[in-house]
Amino acid sequence: MYLLKYILWGCTLGKVSVVTVKVSGELKEKMRGVRVNWSEYIRDAIQRKVEEQRVKAASAKIDEVRNRAKPVPTEELVSWIREDREKER
Repeated sequence: MYLLKYILWGCTLGKVSVVTVKVSGELKEKMRGVRVNWSEYIRDAIQRKVEEQRVKAASAKIDEVRNRAKPVPTEELVSWIREDREKER
């Protein structure tokens, strides 16, 4: 196995972390034959996955709150809007 080290998240705040990825020798040779900036590719893939998981977690929390919330009758919503408009005057 070869060790490939990649810098994670760039230098935006001056702090970086090193992530080590192990790949087989065969895969490393195939990677050499492909013109890709592997550091950038892996950083982007990790960033996308982190964002995807963050969105899933937020969506789950929203669903949880929505399931706990009681339905509000239309008349009550209208009265809240009217009250708010009156306060603005």
